[in-house]
Amino acid sequence: MPKIKNREPGAPRRLTKTEVAILGYVGAHEGETCSKAKIAKALGRNVKTIDILISNLRKDGLIVVEPRWAESGGQLANAYRLARMPTQE
Repeated sequence: MPKIKNREPGAPRRLTKTEVAILGYVGAHEGETCSKAKIAKALGRNVKTIDILISNLRKDGLIVVEPRWAESGGQLANAYRLARMPTQE
């Protein structure tokens, strides 16, 4: 796999096909609880790949992860949504 050159801070980067697919999946299922395993299965990818790419998309400010908790205190599958740009007034 070719090495990706470092980009300047704040410079845009090209998304992978899988990252674009994740954004499409999240957009279609916005706000629903969903495990990374469910996303991986829907996209035909490895769970670890989805984990890494969701982390990257989150760092880039493209998706928001909303943790969900059971009444007992245990963590449930997260809910994901697309990040929204602030509206200018």
